[in-house]
Amino acid sequence: MKLLCDEIVRRFPEIGSHFHGGDDEDSPYVLMHLVVSWLKELGPCDLTPELVQRVADFGKWCEDQPRGENARNDVLTIWVVGFLEELFDSDVTRPLIPHLVSKETLINNAEYLKTWVGPEDYQAALGEY
Repeated sequence: MKLLCDEIVRRFPEIGSHFHGGDDEDSPYVLMHLVVSWLKELGPCDLTPELVQRVADFGKWCEDQPRGENARNDVLTIWVVGFLEELFDSDVTRPLIPHLVSKETLINNAEYLKTWVGPEDYQAALGEY
């Protein structure tokens, strides 16, 4: 998963100094967590159009990667579980969700999302559309 780790650090250099991992299987999840934690520390005014576009471009890149064999090497799974789901519980990051998934996709995945992010956070995210 060196490709994913390199991509995260390239797109979000702000977190690079906080990451001291190696090439182990948890590194992509750790990096995703670092990016989301950094985003949650920002103020709403810090979500500039440029930053929102970087996040959206990163999501698109993750979606376009070939599927892996399991959750340790599937970029889409790592992105959904390690990044997207983590955006739901913060007033700062929740506004990013409409830039990452369509309302239709959010609705079509309602049961899954309510299970993993909670019904309240799901409803709050739906309100962002």
